[in-house]
Amino acid sequence: MRKKPLLIVIIVFSLLLTLVSAIDLDISSKPISNIAILDLDEPAIFELTIRNLGETESFEIYSLVGVDISPEEKFTIFSGETKKIQIMAMPQDSKPKGFSTFEYRIKNSLNEIQKESLTINIVDLGGAFSITSENINPKAEQTKILIQNKANINFNLELIMNSAFFDFETSLFLNPKETKEIAIPLDKEKLKRLDAGTYLLNTRIKTQGKTGEVESIIKFLEQEDIETTETAEGVIIKRQEIVKKNLGNVRKTITISSEKNIVSYLFTTLNIPPTKTKIKGFTMNYYWDKELIPNEEFKIIIKTNWFFPLIIIILIIGLFVLIKKSVETDLMLRKRVSFIKTRGGQFALKVSLRIKSKKFIERINVIDKLPPLVHLYERYGLIGPDKIDLKNRRMEWNVPSLNKDEERLFTYIIYSKIGIIGKFELPSAKAVYEKQGKIKETTSNRSFFINEPKK
Repeated sequence: MRKKPLLIVIIVFSLLLTLVSAIDLDISSKPISNIAILDLDEPAIFELTIRNLGETESFEIYSLVGVDISPEEKFTIFSGETKKIQIMAMPQDSKPKGFSTFEYRIKNSLNEIQKESLTINIVDLGGAFSITSENINPKAEQTKILIQNKANINFNLELIMNSAFFDFETSLFLNPKETKEIAIPLDKEKLKRLDAGTYLLNTRIKTQGKTGEVESIIKFLEQEDIETTETAEGVIIKRQEIVKKNLGNVRKTITISSEKNIVSYLFTTLNIPPTKTKIKGFTMNYYWDKELIPNEEFKIIIKTNWFFPLIIIILIIGLFVLIKKSVETDLMLRKRVSFIKTRGGQFALKVSLRIKSKKFIERINVIDKLPPLVHLYERYGLIGPDKIDLKNRRMEWNVPSLNKDEERLFTYIIYSKIGIIGKFELPSAKAVYEKQGKIKETTSNRSFFINEPKK
């Protein structure tokens, strides 16, 4: 009797000791540079602020999911102490580019683990830089290019820039997170031959024996300084967006037009009613006119929803296929079942299989299966089965040939010594036949009988 209190005390003491010794860290992280550059094996760098709310312990940090963390050395944090640790995270080659959140772990000397997570931006060399260009006015003599170092390291760069407006090469030094502006003279002869719109700026970056590519957009404005942007997306639900913006310093009247055929017009919606519409042949033309003040924007959104027409077309095609299949059927096979009374009161059904040929066919093999729970009565109609396989519960009738509109009727009786209540369903029958040297197949309907209990 005295051993039980002592045992309880030991268990409670063990639980308290486990709770006291469990790992308990308050961790916050600050990215010094969350960009990891694969081409240069340049890791992302984070500063971890760790406060030990538990006992004095030595810890180590590691990851199991495609990211190498350094340094790997263990460090000690006293109870109640706050320590800042700088770690470097380098993704392995299998990691895809872009932002990725990974889990890292902190383990103490007792192999107790606390899980935390960090987010890094995995890029190639080109992804470590942002290159943007100002819009080009046809009267401009030069344009300004901004190049930004998004990483937290120094770079000595060689830049080779190519576009429809200029070809330019230069060397550049960038400090961590620094942005520099480059003034580039424009080729006036090239500008004369270019239409307003959007053009590509390709920049090749060389550093530390590695090469990266950066693609940027240059917008070439209209002479009146009206910027036009047009985007289209979607397949079933098509969305077209047309935007005109006045970047000049005078009022300007603009016109936006769009054309739809008569069919798509029925399923098209507009965010702003058109100023006028005009039907020409089988097309509907929309026109919007508006005077824009400086820096004003006019946006037209045109949506064409083909979802419901597509559903209707699919249903029509499906109905056509069903009708075509029904018309092209060479042999019709129908199954029918009816209840019959027996002297002993057993449950019994008469099954009828009727085949009718729409065209001349030959070598017809009709196959039917017996459902479970029933037996076959060994008396048949005018035409008995040519083959009975009771083990596999299968019957077959063979017909050498049938002329057009010729019919055959096969009947048999099934019964059960146990009462069957409710819906009793029979499997479909199958007929295999030959027409003009080709083997074809058809199936019957599924028949059933509902046996209601006597009141």
